[in-house]
Amino acid sequence: MILNTAKLVGSLFYERWKKQELTQVLVALAEENIVSQQCLDALEVQSEEGLEHSFSHLFEGLGEMPAPPWGSVYLDKDRVVFGESTVEYRAFLASHGISLDTGLREPEDQFGLTLYAFSQLLAEEKEHASQHLLEYHLLPWAFPYLDLLNEKAGNPFYSVLAVDIKAWLMRVSDELQLNIVNRKLYLD
Repeated sequence: MILNTAKLVGSLFYERWKKQELTQVLVALAEENIVSQQCLDALEVQSEEGLEHSFSHLFEGLGEMPAPPWGSVYLDKDRVVFGESTVEYRAFLASHGISLDTGLREPEDQFGLTLYAFSQLLAEEKEHASQHLLEYHLLPWAFPYLDLLNEKAGNPFYSVLAVDIKAWLMRVSDELQLNIVNRKLYLD
């Protein structure tokens, strides 16, 4: 169950969906209590153009990003993409036979892509590696990232989505009895 949910959640932060498709994904996630009715309501009032603009601004780097979705921005002292933590994460993925080749020159530590990698490890029944990915490579920065996204998204849908996904990740952490590594974070 977590495997499919992680893929769907990852897609919300990585793939540009049309509003109708996005609604279908969110209805499925709401049925599993992953997202709230408030999230569905916030999506309902969004225009297609508003969603596209917000997605570009929040996840693709259109202009100054209020909440960058890459782990290295939070884990590396210089707060850059493709930082030391990205290299470390890339080595972790390679050691488990995972390639996140999207056809673009982009860091693998993007929030949505990291959830894809997590789901792939689960699909391959690499339980220890999937837990390590969450404990060391994603969750140390994911909660502050989602808090920042909630605060600075400038779009009620993405603000509520950030709150809902943070709550889901906390439930996953409890369910899997994860020990999240306390890594040094570089926040403003």
